[in-house]
Amino acid sequence: MALPSRIGRYEVECLLGQGGMGRVLLARDTVLGRQVALKILRDDLGLTPELKTQGVDRLRQEARAAATLSHPAVVTLHDMGQDESVGLYLVFEFIAGPTLRESLAPKRPLAPTEVAKLARALGAALTYAHVAGVVHRDVKPENVMLSPSGPKLTDFGIARLPDSTLTGAGAVLGTPAYSAPEGLATGTFSACSDQFSLAATLYEALTGQRAFPGDDALVVATRVATGKPPAPTTVIPALRGFPHVDVIFKRALAKEPKNRFGSCEVFGNVLAAELEGANVAFMTTPVPRSSMAMRATRRWQNIAALGALAVIVGLVAVGRTRGPEENGVSLRSVASAFARAATPRGTVPGGTGSAAHHVRAALAASPSAAAPSQLSVPPAAPPMRRPEWTPSGNDEPALDSAPSDAAHPPPELRAADAVSPTDAPQR
Repeated sequence: MALPSRIGRYEVECLLGQGGMGRVLLARDTVLGRQVALKILRDDLGLTPELKTQGVDRLRQEARAAATLSHPAVVTLHDMGQDESVGLYLVFEFIAGPTLRESLAPKRPLAPTEVAKLARALGAALTYAHVAGVVHRDVKPENVMLSPSGPKLTDFGIARLPDSTLTGAGAVLGTPAYSAPEGLATGTFSACSDQFSLAATLYEALTGQRAFPGDDALVVATRVATGKPPAPTTVIPALRGFPHVDVIFKRALAKEPKNRFGSCEVFGNVLAAELEGANVAFMTTPVPRSSMAMRATRRWQNIAALGALAVIVGLVAVGRTRGPEENGVSLRSVASAFARAATPRGTVPGGTGSAAHHVRAALAASPSAAAPSQLSVPPAAPPMRRPEWTPSGNDEPALDSAPSDAAHPPPELRAADAVSPTDAPQR
């Protein structure tokens, strides 16, 4: 393939690449002294003169529309001209950077934060173009440039020609894997179809695989029209940290245009917020309130235990200095009762009763506990027994709904066993 050495005032340096309809050449502007990207129609497609004329007319119309766009994420159109050797040509700014396709290695997707930047920038650029009346119609990884200043959408100037989607041999001039169902079925392209193409592009950037894979154009077109792509979280399990990412792509890739987002910008912002917000949520996960309540409960239990220990130590000290009271109860026996009451359940034999019961037991053990002139405690009333005991403590067996309580005896039975054999009164 021989390239022209000069097109208009531009000196051709090399071929940068080519797509289904055009070629991109690197050239130098001899007037302004800067590098530019020239786009021309391909001369090897075998188009009929009628189709070629329609392509040139469409190219000119869209070039004029692209000239009205001035957006940071859109490649700028500098000039348009006519040359005898190549016909109509478009002059775009030269982007020193790879395409998204070149950055996507097989099965190695971009980081979610990078996809979020792409979604926000490209969604805003497409909506800006749609408001200006320009529909891209060929959004795909090959048409996204990754410049040092951010992503840029290219190829607004090459139109899709009518009746030229498939050649006689079945080869596709475009890439149907990123085309909306309505575009493939009826050739209808709109802002909604651009949203579908953007979603398919970002799906591949996030998961590393196409939403609608396949090598045969008809197979791919059938999948676009009737198939459903796998949810991103099933392709990349790590994406499960983003709970709404599957729903977002499902809506943007809906078969019916009316079921998609209101605009490409809305879709891009929603996806970017999901991919950015979930990371923040992971870094700021709050401590469960239950754990804080447990720490607070343990703190108060420790304070109460220390207070009880101080009272016991004080009573023991006073009891040692004063000795046993004559015809009464010694402070040492009372302190001993408090000590047994404060001991955790199960550490002392017979220590399962309450503090008051232990005090009564200590008083009953004194030989003169019944003397009217000294400290005395009236005998405790006999416990009242329920007519019938059920495992859950209810009087009615029909209300028993806690069979797991059967291992714990009723309160009156526990009280009867509270006195230690050494503390029981001698008969």
